[in-house]
Amino acid sequence: MTRLHYFKGRGRAETTRWMLAINQIAFENMPVETPEALAALRATGKLPFDQMPLLEIDGLNLSQSTAIIRYLARRGGYYGESDEDALWCDMVAGAVADFAETVMQAAFQPTKEIAIAALHARFEKFGPRFEKRLAENGSGFCAGARITFADVVLAEALSAYLEWCRDILGNTPLLEVLHDRVLREPGIARYLRSEQRYPMAGNDYVIDIASVLQRALPTHMPDPNRFVPVR
Repeated sequence: MTRLHYFKGRGRAETTRWMLAINQIAFENMPVETPEALAALRATGKLPFDQMPLLEIDGLNLSQSTAIIRYLARRGGYYGESDEDALWCDMVAGAVADFAETVMQAAFQPTKEIAIAALHARFEKFGPRFEKRLAENGSGFCAGARITFADVVLAEALSAYLEWCRDILGNTPLLEVLHDRVLREPGIARYLRSEQRYPMAGNDYVIDIASVLQRALPTHMPDPNRFVPVR
């Protein structure tokens, strides 16, 4: 059984879930919910860089999100048809990683208004460039003539943006079409309807991470040092 170890939420593991879904690979979420559970996972030796997410698949222990995504892309044939396609996949995915960082940090911001302002600013930088790439490629996809992992990771990030800013794609029609197209992929559509899909990140997710890692909460939250061990 393919197993994905991460905190109890989407975070940096969500693109892996989407790539497993488009490959129609059944998997089990293995939420790490306590410091003791994290210590036990580390003690197995399965974390090559002592970091999550960890994907157990094909007899391998895979770490680092970008490497996991690319492994699944190669496994399922989602890396384009040529070296140029693969290059564009890598370039777009690299830009998406920067673009997605802002939405992954949104739940950690002091107010919803601050989070939304940051998201709009980030989208204004990246949105038109993604739109331009789709126009230049001409197929409706980021690279080549059919869907690749670049489209999947971009659509996943856009979905998260849309949860915070419902009208953010209003001036980027090609991005909107791509987003909808990826969400209609059978495996992804099935995953998004399933109980495996964690809800949008909120305070509970922020608290869970701090609790597991035994680190401070954002300073705007009550008792921010509640999980920090007393020395």
